[in-house]
Amino acid sequence: MKFNIFPFLLLALIIVSCNNKPKVLTANSTDNTVVSSGIFSEEGSNEQQTNQTSNSGSFTDNLHTVVAQEVLPTKKYVYIKVTEGGKNFWIATAKQDIELGKVYYYRNDLLKTNFESKEHNRVFDTIYLVSNLVSHNHGTGGQAADFSETKFSQKKDIPTHTEEIIEHKGSIKIAEIVANPEKYEGKTVQITGKCVKVNPNIMERNWIHLKDGSKDDYDLVVTSNTFVAEGQTVTMKAQVSLNRDFGAGYRYDLILENGVVVD
Repeated sequence: MKFNIFPFLLLALIIVSCNNKPKVLTANSTDNTVVSSGIFSEEGSNEQQTNQTSNSGSFTDNLHTVVAQEVLPTKKYVYIKVTEGGKNFWIATAKQDIELGKVYYYRNDLLKTNFESKEHNRVFDTIYLVSNLVSHNHGTGGQAADFSETKFSQKKDIPTHTEEIIEHKGSIKIAEIVANPEKYEGKTVQITGKCVKVNPNIMERNWIHLKDGSKDDYDLVVTSNTFVAEGQTVTMKAQVSLNRDFGAGYRYDLILENGVVVD
């Protein structure tokens, strides 16, 4: 009796071809790694994923320009419905005054999904947590979210009138510069004051707001590569510049640049 092996050979070829089908590659697990931001610790979400842009490069790189449409304040934070490029979405940042219809800027954000706000008894399908929100007129007295670290923190009022500032030898008063800025334009001056707020690591510099009790209704800003903590009294030398426009809302009639801490 002849034995026909053809069917068996055909079956073997089918099995081999099935085992050699193309492999399906799954996404790298690190792309979806949950990153703990350490912010909004009192409220939670079912899922979070990073959507952070790099801190390197110009401040205008990956810059978001949004218009505030709706505001939901809480004890520590503020939720803002914004419009950008014809799209509406929600962002959250540290508690501050937000004006409807006003333009704001930010770079870095963290996307959270199914985010629950207990104070407002609602769940945001998506919301972006923003650590540094800057108003379009920041350089002319506008308010921005200020942090010493890239996390949310409730700001505290830092007194300047009730605490004596010991002036370093050679320092001049802020009031003197404000009263006659043209006299000091392009010159290096020394001032001693208390840091009442700081915007760190924007445009590769720190934006330090100093007050010395002589002209505290004026928001004097000193840029520096050195970080100065809020509440710290420092003596700095810096160059006086007038009518400086850095872009992205950072425009100043008077600003001190390239500040160096001397004490």
